[in-house]
Amino acid sequence: MIVKDLRINPLRTSLTALSMFIGIVALIAGVLVGTLGRDYLEAVNARLSGKTPTYSAIIDVRSLADARTTTTLQERLTTFRPGTASAQYHLNDLAVWASSGGGMEIRHVTIVVTDAERMGVMPAPIIEGAWLNGADEPATLETVVNESARQYVHDGTVTLARTGNPQQVPARVNGVVADGADEPVIYINAITLQRYWPQAWATDGLTILVHPEKGVDDQHVKTALDDLLSDVGIGSVSSWNRSDNAGDYEQVIGFLRLGVIVTAMLLLAVSAIGMINIGLAGIEQRSHELLIRRALGATRASIAMQVIGSSVLLSLIIAFAAVLISAALVWAVPWMLPPTRRSNRRRTRTRRLWSRQAHPSPPRSSAPSPRPSKPYDCNPRWPCDDSIMEGLRVKTWVLTRFENHAALPARQPCLFPMQ
Repeated sequence: MIVKDLRINPLRTSLTALSMFIGIVALIAGVLVGTLGRDYLEAVNARLSGKTPTYSAIIDVRSLADARTTTTLQERLTTFRPGTASAQYHLNDLAVWASSGGGMEIRHVTIVVTDAERMGVMPAPIIEGAWLNGADEPATLETVVNESARQYVHDGTVTLARTGNPQQVPARVNGVVADGADEPVIYINAITLQRYWPQAWATDGLTILVHPEKGVDDQHVKTALDDLLSDVGIGSVSSWNRSDNAGDYEQVIGFLRLGVIVTAMLLLAVSAIGMINIGLAGIEQRSHELLIRRALGATRASIAMQVIGSSVLLSLIIAFAAVLISAALVWAVPWMLPPTRRSNRRRTRTRRLWSRQAHPSPPRSSAPSPRPSKPYDCNPRWPCDDSIMEGLRVKTWVLTRFENHAALPARQPCLFPMQ
C-alpha cells in the first residue's frame, strides 16, 4: 500500500526526492569541505612552518668545528624520543654558481643546511628522487632542491660557492621537493658539507626544530633537548618558541566550516519544509478517501501509517542513496588530486644494485683510512677510471685507481650524479 501511494503521483514523488537529495548531499558536502579545507591548510602550514605543534629552539653553541661532535648530534637527534627533532645550521656565506649571459656568476639563493630528520618536522612532498640521507649513509656532498631551484641543476648536480671565493664545488642533487616556497631553495646535508667541504663550514648559529609526540608537554621536550645538548657537549637552549602558524588558520577554518554547515542545514530545512508542504497537500486531496476508509473500519494507526509511511519510506531511500554517493565522492577525492610523490622503491633498489656492480669495493686494509682533507673527494669505495666513467655517462675527472685511498696524490673532485 505504501509503495502504491508513491506511484499515484510520480512527478510529486520525484520532485520531493530531488529536494531531499539536494539537502542531504549539501549537508555532507559542507562537512567534507570543512574537513578537506582543514587538512589542506594543515599540510600547507606543515611545509612552510612545521607540523602542529612545532617549536624552535635557538642553541647557545659552544663549538661545532669538530665533525665528530656534529655527527654525534645528528645521531642523537635521530633517536630523540619525546618527538622529532631536526637541526638547522646557519651559514650565511654559501651561494650557488649560475650561468648568466654566456658566463658564470655567483648568485645568492636561500640555502638551508639541515639533516634527514627535517622531513619529520616540515614534510614536503617529493616530486622526484629522494630526500637527504641519514648521518651514517652519505658518501658524497648531497643536496635537494625545490621546484624553483631546478634552473641551477645541470647533469644531476648543482655547483656551490662561497661569497667572495671563486672556488666551484659540485654537489649531487638527490631529488626535488615541493616545499611551498616561491623562491629557489637548496637543502644541503650538514654532515656531508662538513666532511667533504670543511672550508665552507663556518657556522653562525644552530636552531633545532622539534615536533613533540602527541600528549607530550613542550616543557618536557625542552628539558630532554637540553639534556641531549649537554651530553653531546654543544651548548644549551637559549630560546624556546612555537614556530608553526596553526593558531592563525584554525579560527579561519572554524568559521569556514560553520558557515558551510549552516548553509547546508538551511538547504536541508528547506527540503524538509517542502516535503511537509507536499504531504499536507496530498492529505487534503485524499481527504475523501481517508474518510471512507475510516468509515469502513480502518483504525487511526493504519490511516496514519498510510499517510506518513510513504514519506518515511521515500526519506529512507533518498538518504541511503545520498550517503552512498557521498561516500563514493569521498573515496574518489584522492584519485582526483595530482600525485605528490612517485614511488621510487624499485628505482632506488635498481640504483643500489647497479652501483654495486659498476663500482666493486676494493679490498679493505686493516688500518683505517683517514677522511679526505680536500673538499668533495672521491669515495674510496668507488674507484674511478675511464671505462667506468664512459659507460655511466657522468661528468667527472679521471683518477688513477689506488688500493689505499690515503696514498692518492693531489686528488681532484670526483662526482657520481644519480640520473
